[in-house]
Amino acid sequence: MLLPRFLAILIIGGGYLVWNMIFQQYPLKKEYEEKPTIAWGIAFAIIIGQLYYIWFIFSRLFTYGDSLFVFFLVIRIVISALILLLLWKKYRG
Repeated sequence: MLLPRFLAILIIGGGYLVWNMIFQQYPLKKEYEEKPTIAWGIAFAIIIGQLYYIWFIFSRLFTYGDSLFVFFLVIRIVISALILLLLWKKYRG
């Protein structure tokens, strides 16, 4: 019972630390003579893996309740909140 929770923390938290370190060292906005495509590829692969794992967790959670509508509602709220945060950051400064 403890191992799946530790695995979730490791995948999501550890993956965040790794791709955050990669993008701090090699930001996307900066111009490079030779682009660090391998580092960016690893970072994007980690992000895709995290999103798949989060999808896997939520799909199991809502499959047991047979409430697909609630699942899509939660996903829509999360995506809307992320879009609002991005817009707030862009126009706030």
